[in-house]
Formats: sequence, C-alpha cells, structure tokens
Amino acid sequence: MRSILAAAIEEEADVTLVDMEAGLEHLSRSGGTLAYADVLLVVMEPSRKSILTAGRTIVLAEELGIPRVYGVGNKAQPGDDEFFREVCAEYNVPLAGIVPANEDVVDADRAGVLLGEGRGGAVHEAVDRIVAYVDEHLGETAVVGATSGAG
Repeated sequence: MRSILAAAIEEEADVTLVDMEAGLEHLSRSGGTLAYADVLLVVMEPSRKSILTAGRTIVLAEELGIPRVYGVGNKAQPGDDEFFREVCAEYNVPLAGIVPANEDVVDADRAGVLLGEGRGGAVHEAVDRIVAYVDEHLGETAVVGATSGAG
C-alpha cells in the first residue's frame, strides 16, 4: 500500500483518497501506510468512546507529521449533530462534517452493491459538504486517508 501511495505522489495526482480499515497500525512510527498523507479523516460513530478514540488517533497522526486531521461523524440519527459537536470539542477533534444514517446505504451495503442513482440523497449532500470543507483547508496536491475511530 505504501508503494502505491508513493507512486501516486510521484505521478503528482491531485488527490488520492484511501479508505483504510479501522485501526491505528496505519499510523506506526516506522512509516505506516498513512506516512504520506496530507489529510486524515477519522470516521466516528455517535458514541463518546468513538470520539475519544478519534482524539487519540489525531495525536498519533500529528506525531507522524500528518498536517491536517479532521473527524467525520457517521451514522448520525436526529439529535446526534449536537452530540458530535459537543464531544468533539471536548476531545479536541476538529469536525469536518456529519453524515446521517440512511437506510439506502444500509440496503446497498447488505446487498454488496453501489448506492444507486437517486438514493441516499442526504448522505451525498453531507459528503459534498465534507469535501468542500477539506478543499478549503488544502493546498493543490494532497493524499487523503480515512480511517475509522470506532472502538
């Protein structure tokens, strides 16, 4: 994986997005997979434990030298937005955005298919806002990694 990311950087890709499975091994000091990342998005469940884990992940990412690390709330139910904002502030997790829970996403995942055209509109809108947030905080070239803070 590291060599693929290095190749993407050498070819001067504008953006390389890597979706990593949950875990901190990507942040090892010995040059984890995310050693080349310019931005790390830590995906969090709406739980205090998940946000606490995201806060710890941010500290490790900063020690590795990843310059920008943001949290992304996921599977938010009505009322979870305020929870994410309050607890992220408590654990110093900069919040890039919140993705709502959506049955269309669950159904597509269970079926092992892509989210169909016209489905999951609120999710697409939330992701677009997160992309815009990250774009505002980036230079021209970036390697973006995403990992789960769920614990």
